[in-house]
Parts: sequence; C-alpha cells; structure tokens
Amino acid sequence: MTPDAETIRAAYIEWVRRATFSGAGLFVLIAAEQLAVRSDFWGAPGGGGALRYLFWSVGVAAVFVGRNMKQRGLAAGADTLEASRSLSWKLVVFALIPAPIGFILSFLTRSAVDFLAMLLVSLVAFALLFPPYKLWLAWNTPVAPADESEPA
Repeated sequence: MTPDAETIRAAYIEWVRRATFSGAGLFVLIAAEQLAVRSDFWGAPGGGGALRYLFWSVGVAAVFVGRNMKQRGLAAGADTLEASRSLSWKLVVFALIPAPIGFILSFLTRSAVDFLAMLLVSLVAFALLFPPYKLWLAWNTPVAPADESEPA
C-alpha cells in the first residue's frame, strides 16, 4: 500500500531530525584535528605519496557511489517508507565518508590541509546527496502505467 503525502512528510521530517545529528560528527572531527595540530607530537608535514592518492580516491569514490545510488532510486517494488529511510541513510553515510578518511590521512601525512580539503569534499557531497522531500515523494509515489494504445 502506498502511503499518502502526509505520512511521507511526517516520516521525512522525523528522518531529517535524526540525520541532522550525523553532521555533528564533523564538528567532533574538526575539534580533534585542531587539538592534534596544536599538540607536541604533530611534526612537520611530509610523506604520504601514493598513500595520499589512495585515500583521496576512496573518499571521492564514496561520493560517486552515493550519487549513483541517488540517481537509481529505490529498487523495483521497494517503494516503502522503510526503503526510503534506508536509502537516505546510505546517501548520508556516503556523503560523510570523506571527512573521516581525511582525518586519518592528516595523521599519516601530518598535514591539516588534507583533512580540511576532504572535509570540504564531504560538505559538498552532503549538500548534493542529502535527499530532499520531493525525492521522497517520487520514491514513494507509484508511477502511472504508460498508455500503450497505438495511435490511429
């Protein structure tokens, strides 16, 4: 059974309230990064080499995977609110993945710029991948069958 627009709206608002707190993890990473940069063990920047490119490719690939998932939408026959919630959480996770990867990379390379750049990628991905209410409506509204009659 397809939910009505008011049910979809209520479920979306509840999901947005919960998903908003996932962005708070970024502030925790920023605080931890700033503490690490100011500590004694943080040496001069350097190193990384191929490892830096590997981390960058994983972070950016996560954004592209999330974008692909958003474009495909829900699986056929899975037009339920639970499937919308699940896909929305996956999109948020894929958007946030670059920030922790940048955090780890900054410890390996001793460069805060790596973290800040990956944080920027994560914020842009969050803006691109966060599913709007109209998308939830599209996911949960059945598509009317096309008129297959032949023109005369």
